Amino acid sequence: MDISKYNLAMRMRKKSNLDQRIFNSSDLLLAYEGSFTNVNEYIKDKEYFDYFRIFNNANPVCLDLGCGLGGFAIQIANKFKDKNFIAVEMFSNVIIGAIDKARQAKLENLKFLNCRIECLEKFIKPHSIDTIYLNFSNPLPNKCDARQRLTNPRFLKIYKDILKEGGLIIQKTDDKDFFAYSLEQYKLENLTVLEECWDLEALNDLNNIKTEHEIKYILEGKKIHRAIVRV
Repeated sequence: MDISKYNLAMRMRKKSNLDQRIFNSSDLLLAYEGSFTNVNEYIKDKEYFDYFRIFNNANPVCLDLGCGLGGFAIQIANKFKDKNFIAVEMFSNVIIGAIDKARQAKLENLKFLNCRIECLEKFIKPHSIDTIYLNFSNPLPNKCDARQRLTNPRFLKIYKDILKEGGLIIQKTDDKDFFAYSLEQYKLENLTVLEECWDLEALNDLNNIKTEHEIKYILEGKKIHRAIVRV
């Protein structure tokens, strides 16, 4: 498993004029997480998004968590114009690149949120999200890091709180151990696993939108795993 991509953001130098570029991105960037020392205290002061005001429609809202450079978010927003998408990324020097790409694509149904997953409940109303996408999240293979995996129970609780009844989590990964761990956590949290696919390419799903990393892994001969989970 090549996990170098997961450490890329940490190694990247601060982009030129990053703070000014972030400030100038208010048309697409819904919130820019400030500094804080205690997450629980930070999220107490709610700043819930008004989806109708943001998107000027009442269409379902979906989240792309850990959107990286925005390739998947742009593709899916372009394909499903009858849905709204909020792409979430914690690294400001990464999300600014995604914002630049989205601006060029001129998509009215795609916005961005620069924050950690732990802080979602500050901005996202309870039971207001239709679907959550987890594409190739960091598998964090060391046991001591399990609490930081995005399918750890502490994150699943957040997803359950913000997803509508019957809402979906759609996860893709090339890491079989992380996939097995995730499936176990879904079941332990009493979530309904609708799909457990260990070889997505063999499934030949024409509706599957491939990320940049997914294409790379397929070319390397790796199997892509997908879970579709209902709350």
